[in-house]
Amino acid sequence: MSRFPLILLALAGSALLVSTQPSPAGPYSTQPGPAGPAEPDLASLQAAVKELTEERSALNRRLEAAERRLQAVRDGPKVAFAASLGGNGAQKTTMGNKDLIYRDVLTNVGGAYNAETGEFTAPVRGVYYIRFTANGPTNFPLSAVLYKNNDQIQLIVHEQTSGAGSDTASNGAPLMLEKGDKLKMVLWHETHIWDNSNHHSTFSGFLLYDMSEMEEDPAAQLRTLQASVTQIQADNEDVKERLEATEKELKVIEDVPKVAFAASLGGDGLQKATSGGRKLIYKDVLTNIGGAYSSETGEFRAPVRGVYYIRFTANAPADFTLSSVLYKNGGQIQLIAHEQPSGYGSDTASNGAALLLEAGDTLSMQLWHNTQVWDNSNHHSTFSGFLLFPM
Repeated sequence: MSRFPLILLALAGSALLVSTQPSPAGPYSTQPGPAGPAEPDLASLQAAVKELTEERSALNRRLEAAERRLQAVRDGPKVAFAASLGGNGAQKTTMGNKDLIYRDVLTNVGGAYNAETGEFTAPVRGVYYIRFTANGPTNFPLSAVLYKNNDQIQLIVHEQTSGAGSDTASNGAPLMLEKGDKLKMVLWHETHIWDNSNHHSTFSGFLLYDMSEMEEDPAAQLRTLQASVTQIQADNEDVKERLEATEKELKVIEDVPKVAFAASLGGDGLQKATSGGRKLIYKDVLTNIGGAYSSETGEFRAPVRGVYYIRFTANAPADFTLSSVLYKNGGQIQLIAHEQPSGYGSDTASNGAALLLEAGDTLSMQLWHNTQVWDNSNHHSTFSGFLLFPM
């Protein structure tokens, strides 16, 4: 009970004593009687009212700040784009590299992709999922290379000539980008790429997690405030209920773990298995938000039960069988990429799916017996994934 009701009770009790105890000398006596009750302490009463008023004002200010933060979380940036080269035929370069301009825009939520320059500019610091697909006839080398800020190669697809027909290759990964970072696709010297109005060759991406610098933890502020709310009078109960509801919703949103990884085999050459299968260790880590991927073991370990999107890309010369196989918990095959020999040139194969994993489940990649895979510092052969939602 606050001091305000206690003081009122004390005053009421004093009044009762005055009305029920007659003076022993009669109503008109001038003789001194027993000591009466103390005068009401008006200064204490005024201080109690002032303290409660200030406390309510402070709670309202903090609650408004928490609700503004919650609204900011709800209204976070929405970024997604997809575009194709379009046109009607091959783009080829025989005199140096060439920027690819994906002019046929399918989606551009947030307006971060520029169809005039072919560049995507990250509007906020965060983790973005980026992917691209390239198509072209097999009578000339094919390429599509993802660059960050004009000079940092992130991902690549590259196919050597392999005779009559056409090839399609794709790559993708979650990437950590700072606000203002730019991504673009480049066609390498002496290569080509092809598209028409059916969108064979595409460039796309979307924001997974906003990693902008956050203000002081709203949940911590709310926990402190909730301890104070219990001391407020009954007429402040509506503030307490709003505060508890805000804290609960904020906790649900902010406690979702952020998990995203991408790694490549790296190295500079071929890995081949001719005496049984072996685990592939992707040592060149591009992204590892949440630390769930180990570059020492090549394993991704699910930190929580949930649905994860997992994908991988494998590249190798076409003169020998290619493979890349996703295993769960060391023994359960989940996905596979496998290519038989097809002659001169190279092959790229990829696969991916949304998988329900229990906390502690592990995923790893294996190279099967009598198969091969190839990579170098340009990240041809990759393994990546991210948490879609916890369960």
